[in-house]
Amino acid sequence: MTDEIPTREWRPNPGPQEKFLALPDSIFEGFYGGAAGGGKSDALLMLPLVRGFYKNPAFKGIIFRRTFPQLEESLILRSKTQIGVNGPSYYDFGGKYNDQKHVWTFPSGATMRFSYMDRDEDALDHKSAEYNYAAFDELTTFTEFMYTYLTSRVRSADPLLPAIVRSASNPGDIGHLWVRQRFVEPFKFGYKVIHAKLPNSEIIKRIFIPAKLSDNPHLNEADPNYTNRLELLPEAERKALKEGDWWTFSGQFFTEFRSIRFLFEPENALHVCDDFPIPDYWPKIISIDWGYDHKNAVYWIAVSPDERAFVYRELVARKTLISDWAPQAARLSQFDGNIVAFIIDPSSKQERGQEETIKEQVSRYTGWDLEDADNSRRSGWMLIRDFLRWRQKSKRYVPKEGYSQEREQWILRIRGEKERDDYLRLFQPEKEETNLPRLQIFRSCIDLINTIPLAVHAERDPEDIEKFTGDDPLDALRYGIKAVHRYLEECKHEYKKVQERAMIIANLNRTQDMTSYYQEMRQFENRTKVVPIQLHRRHGYYGVRNMRPVRRPAG
Repeated sequence: MTDEIPTREWRPNPGPQEKFLALPDSIFEGFYGGAAGGGKSDALLMLPLVRGFYKNPAFKGIIFRRTFPQLEESLILRSKTQIGVNGPSYYDFGGKYNDQKHVWTFPSGATMRFSYMDRDEDALDHKSAEYNYAAFDELTTFTEFMYTYLTSRVRSADPLLPAIVRSASNPGDIGHLWVRQRFVEPFKFGYKVIHAKLPNSEIIKRIFIPAKLSDNPHLNEADPNYTNRLELLPEAERKALKEGDWWTFSGQFFTEFRSIRFLFEPENALHVCDDFPIPDYWPKIISIDWGYDHKNAVYWIAVSPDERAFVYRELVARKTLISDWAPQAARLSQFDGNIVAFIIDPSSKQERGQEETIKEQVSRYTGWDLEDADNSRRSGWMLIRDFLRWRQKSKRYVPKEGYSQEREQWILRIRGEKERDDYLRLFQPEKEETNLPRLQIFRSCIDLINTIPLAVHAERDPEDIEKFTGDDPLDALRYGIKAVHRYLEECKHEYKKVQERAMIIANLNRTQDMTSYYQEMRQFENRTKVVPIQLHRRHGYYGVRNMRPVRRPAG
């Protein structure tokens, strides 16, 4: 083993940076977070060096940024040139860098790898890896799944080597909320060990080390105007970056969304499913958020007999003419069957100095009778959240005094039957929800899967989403889910036919009795009377059209 002596000296700033580097290895997760400029990234780079881990040939470390350009422009560059003001580089410790693999190898054989993760699935590339040290720079840019999955890869079979996770970040970005809940909320001012109990009953230790701008005395020497520039930022950004305020940003909006199931969460905590053939009799809704300079997003949503919404197809394009994408959408739909509604962003009907509105052009190229979508944002986002929910609802309130017949009769006399029935429902056993989550997205709908985690709370309205470039799939999803909800609420009688038909097919799959199947299907068709169904349009609601059960040959 070779001890290399660096030619340049680096010392931690006294205070938080020094305390962060000195955390004992018994603390599995250490988070150094808050204001910008506190020397957080430098601490992550230097930790394996100042602790001497690089001298052990068995040491394996890794450090992450969310994207490769961020990694290359910050951490990799610093490790090659200098860390901090006039500090050393990894070369000064005898390291050799492999540009293809992005790995530093030290004379002892120890390695320090640089990596990134664009998507949740990228975390799975490390499923067979074992690291002594995993570091996340700008942790709030990562999803909770990325972090929790990678921490499961941190372990050590060598008593001389640690098994630790260290992270650093400013407030804000998509991971703000889960990072704040995990590290900051237990002890707002930090420096106290958090004893966290995992679902498997294991206890691990975490700690939050708050970062302040004043922690780095070298920063103002190198850039005297840095603090002044922070003052020019909007209030939320200024408080986060200058003061380390974790309560300014609200973070990721759809915290319920799971493209991959988290460790220790139930099997149903997942919203992405493998593609499968959608039965032709399932009701289907097509929703469109039109655009040219922005994305044009079309989604096909099928409603299953257990009232789940399956997003089974997407058509997303940019700078594409209506004459190109609209006929393609119509061709994709020609064999779907039982499409009950075609809805489009209501702004498409605005006059724009052309002979036809956007809505009229789309209708001409597709042949669809388009209806205006319900464009209310806040109620739409809340509805999507409910469809994303994979945990059971909280139990309803039950009066402490319990059921009283006298009370029931009083409500009936004074308030009427409806309120009497509401009172009785308080004491009825609640059924377990077996169709959670109610929103499922086919794995092939890549744009939508990648867009949902990018939504964050709007600064001025926490119940809304901050608009961002590329949010068009979310708007189309909102239109579609509102249409699904309205369909289920307004067309309960028709939907019972869908459920009854599903039961007949399920019986066939179970018994393989074709004779009984044909008999049941004949009886079903005679009861339902195959006729076109047209609901009256109310309050802009897009009614059911042409919902016809598909006839089967009789015996």
